[in-house]
Amino acid sequence: MLGTLENLAGLAETFVAKLPPAGTRAYIVGLSGDLGAGKTTFVQAVARALGVTRDVTSPTFVIAQRYTTTHPVYSSLVHIDAYRLSLEEIHTIGLSDFTRDPHTLVCIEWPEKLGDALPNGTPTLNFAVVSDTERSITEGHIEHSA
Repeated sequence: MLGTLENLAGLAETFVAKLPPAGTRAYIVGLSGDLGAGKTTFVQAVARALGVTRDVTSPTFVIAQRYTTTHPVYSSLVHIDAYRLSLEEIHTIGLSDFTRDPHTLVCIEWPEKLGDALPNGTPTLNFAVVSDTERSITEGHIEHSA
């Protein structure tokens, strides 16, 4: 899908509307793309669509932020920025704690930094800069090489 930075809110609302019902664990989505491609802006729009009332800021330095939502299925949103993480530090962010609750949506920027800590098949949204105001967002999933 092609979108502008201004209509990321509409894309986020569509994303939230298509979230699956709660399963046995949190729903995880990876957000890949270059710096400035719109990943954090998209998470901010997702947070609004979920009913988060707090300001959502980039967790670049704190690594992970948890927000309470008013959504009927996903009662919390966890926003993780793995850009500064090494594989040895993955356990320090509490990923396994965040992913236990089936009523949690976990959005992970830079999921490729987590190696095989995320299961094969984890859905991803790949952000690419088309122009100063346009972004291309394609859907994919994590595949680990054998």
